[in-house]
Amino acid sequence: MNRTDRPSKSSSMEVFYKDCLRFGCLGEFKHFGLYLRGREELMVTVRLKTELDVCPTPQASRSATFGELSQHVPPASPATREMDRVDPTETVFLIGAYARYNWPYVWLRSNLGKYGAQSADKDLPLDLNTTSKWESHGYRVWDIVAELIRMNVLPNPDNPFEVDLASFDQMEPMQRMLRSAAMALFLRDLLLQNSKPPPYRQLVQEDMLALLRIHYNALPDVAKGSH
Repeated sequence: MNRTDRPSKSSSMEVFYKDCLRFGCLGEFKHFGLYLRGREELMVTVRLKTELDVCPTPQASRSATFGELSQHVPPASPATREMDRVDPTETVFLIGAYARYNWPYVWLRSNLGKYGAQSADKDLPLDLNTTSKWESHGYRVWDIVAELIRMNVLPNPDNPFEVDLASFDQMEPMQRMLRSAAMALFLRDLLLQNSKPPPYRQLVQEDMLALLRIHYNALPDVAKGSH
């Protein structure tokens, strides 16, 4: 039975919506950027280390990443605006969690030609492990992003969720306090998500502790500004 014909999974999708809302509000990751576009769409911009990273790899060949034509599940948003973007240093993806499909899908939204794809492929979802096994393995939206990072950034970063700690230096004290706390809480939950810790656990812990220091160091300045 096609996934679009499955019985309702409203509770699982509701968790996914909440994850997208929370995750999409975070903006200080080093290897990717996020933009929440409504309740059902999350734009992910993967930052590439060099222009060579844009070229397809064995993991990111057309046969490995694009679904079959029979699996025609187009996104709700047209691709024209993103497809016009030409930037060899980044690749844009759309994660869609549409109620009508009752399943999360991912579409490529820039550098289509460099992945060996045709214009007709723009509405074909990518064939990812984290989306195809989303329900059975309990994958979360950040697991999907981690897979996109592994597919596109070469060599693979030691920690796909590495935080750009320097970006907090440019913030006002109140913003620095709030955003560092939100990011630290996310990293804590990332570590506690699975019984089996990720291989980059130590690096996530180090970033989490650094964020907590940033958070507490900002408190005196916030307190001064409130008087």
